[in-house]
Amino acid sequence: MFEAILNPVFAPLLNLPPLFAIIIISFVLTLLITLIHKFATDQKLMKSLKDEMKSHQKEMKDHKDNPQKVMEIQKQVMQKNMEFMKHSFKPMIFTFIPIIIIFGWLNAHMAYYPIMPNQEFDITLTFDLEGLGKGINLVSVIPENQLEIINGAKQTVEKNKTKTFFSEKWVGMAKWKLKGPEGLYTLVYSFDDDMRAYEKDLIITEERKYAAPEKRINDESSLKSIKIGNEPIRPLFGLGWIWTYIIFSIIFSIIIRKVLKVA
Repeated sequence: MFEAILNPVFAPLLNLPPLFAIIIISFVLTLLITLIHKFATDQKLMKSLKDEMKSHQKEMKDHKDNPQKVMEIQKQVMQKNMEFMKHSFKPMIFTFIPIIIIFGWLNAHMAYYPIMPNQEFDITLTFDLEGLGKGINLVSVIPENQLEIINGAKQTVEKNKTKTFFSEKWVGMAKWKLKGPEGLYTLVYSFDDDMRAYEKDLIITEERKYAAPEKRINDESSLKSIKIGNEPIRPLFGLGWIWTYIIFSIIFSIIIRKVLKVA
């Protein structure tokens, strides 16, 4: 539903390099959020609260040898800060839902590169260690006879080491290499010893769009995920779109608030 609204606005940015597109979106959103904050809050009151907090912080430095006095001033700072946050909450209500919707669009278009027509790509099924040695079949592709399965329809789950956020661990993996023409596909997998079928959508296109690369499996089977090998977009120093957006939004927020004199 929101795609129909957001695509005409943001789709032209997909013709730009990802970094430039994210910079533009970050600037526009930061400017809108700052303007909403400026006009939805009492700026005189907000500036007054900020000045009082700065004054109290200076007092705390002047009385650093008097812990009791510092505690009293700290309480006043906390009260002023709570009041400042209370007034800041109103513009957040106006911006929260639109930002979530836009972030959803960005995640659907800026997190990965698409699988291109006739580009070779991987599909990886990950299992817990109980799945080692199982035979896994790519039983069908819908529509039929469109994708070329380069390394065979049947694979065996083998032990592999994978990186987690904090460490490494051993898991079972089975991989398929495929390629094919532009189109929307459904891949269907099954185990040798299991009657259930597991499906994963796939989009092959020259446009900047893709099916969700990873599908998590949450049943009692040893299969944990099915993942398409879309290449991640890392536009800034190896960082993904979300961290790139956050960095530039912080920079733009500092500059725009100073220029517009927003508390």
